[in-house]
Amino acid sequence: MQKERKNRKIHILDFFERRSNRFSLLIGILITLCFIAVIVLMAVLSFSFISLAELEMENRTERAFNATLMAFRDSDRPVETVMGEYHINGVGIYSASGNLLYSAGEVYPRLPLDLFSSMERSRSTSSLLSFDEKRNVIEYIRASSQAVIPTSDSILLPISSVRLSYPNIIYLSLDASSYSAELVHLRLISFILLATTLLIYAIVFYVYRQNRKYKALIVRQESLVSLGEAARTLTHEIKNPLSAITIQLALLKRTVPEENLADLATIEHETRRLRDLTDKVSDFLRNPLGNPERLDIVKGIRDLFPLFSVPVRYEEGSLDEAYAMFDSERFRSVFENLIKNAIEATREGEESDVSVSVRRTKRGMLGIAVKDRGVGISVKDQGKIFDPFFTTKIHGSGIGLSISMQFVKAVGGTLSLERRNGGGTCVIVTLKEVD
Repeated sequence: MQKERKNRKIHILDFFERRSNRFSLLIGILITLCFIAVIVLMAVLSFSFISLAELEMENRTERAFNATLMAFRDSDRPVETVMGEYHINGVGIYSASGNLLYSAGEVYPRLPLDLFSSMERSRSTSSLLSFDEKRNVIEYIRASSQAVIPTSDSILLPISSVRLSYPNIIYLSLDASSYSAELVHLRLISFILLATTLLIYAIVFYVYRQNRKYKALIVRQESLVSLGEAARTLTHEIKNPLSAITIQLALLKRTVPEENLADLATIEHETRRLRDLTDKVSDFLRNPLGNPERLDIVKGIRDLFPLFSVPVRYEEGSLDEAYAMFDSERFRSVFENLIKNAIEATREGEESDVSVSVRRTKRGMLGIAVKDRGVGISVKDQGKIFDPFFTTKIHGSGIGLSISMQFVKAVGGTLSLERRNGGGTCVIVTLKEVD
């Protein structure tokens, strides 16, 4: 009954934890979608402002062209005056074959054919237009039936005076410095707004991630505090009965018939298992640093191999000796537990393949890898594998990896688990090397 209640409580806690994680994930997705929407809106607005600037440039160019034509018709207003008012660099009138018939200012001596391919049709008229950003020049071309009779002075004649069966080509070159500066300002503002938005998004997302991390850390610390208080009470209450049971077992072994010794052996085994569990809990709760000393970790690991019933390989190419600061008892506890886990991970009926290697990492640390070819760790269990009392084994206590993590972190090292290529698990411990 108590077991059912415990399982029900665990399922309820898991349900609320999953619900909280989903809600937090939903908030993260909403934040990202909101910033994407803002970025898209900014892109649309930037494109719209640039399009308006282009349209205004085309209108100014059309006004300059119309003013130039009016100057041709009105002898009282010189073309040079119009060119100054509208910032026109040059005006040229060419025949249909590209020969220059009239010019004022800087124009092509003969209209180049490749100029037409680089120009685009104006949105409001049938004229051609191009903007050279390098030279800050707008070039404008339109076909016109206005007649030009080449004389010694290249005089333009009104349409009423002369009729031609082919059009002439009128070319304008305008100074585009103001339009170019406007484009630069629009692009700079768009870039600043986009960069600011991305920076704000990065800051918000970082704060969001940190909040999730701190929230999980707070929950974990609260659970560890509660666990510590309960564990201290339990270890104290369990050790006294265990001591009494152990004494009575020693007395019973002397008096019971030999055929009943097997039953006593079972009781003794389970009692020893409970005592080991309470010792591990005590290790978990007390100071994890212990008394660090300079240890030859290669020798310390290899000395553990004879304790196991199955062979454990020390990989070729590993270091012959390496030193780190570690409490000897805690060091033994860590690697005895890791090697034991690797052996127990072997699938039933398969030969155990457990190996250990000690090498220097690229960052100048010592990397100790304990490898197996066992069942591996499922994705759903990876986030809980170091939680106290979490285990996937039938007879496991779930405290070994938590204690090992505490001991390794106390000396400034790290402990991590990775999937091994070809199946199995690789547990990696990194420690600071000392001379």
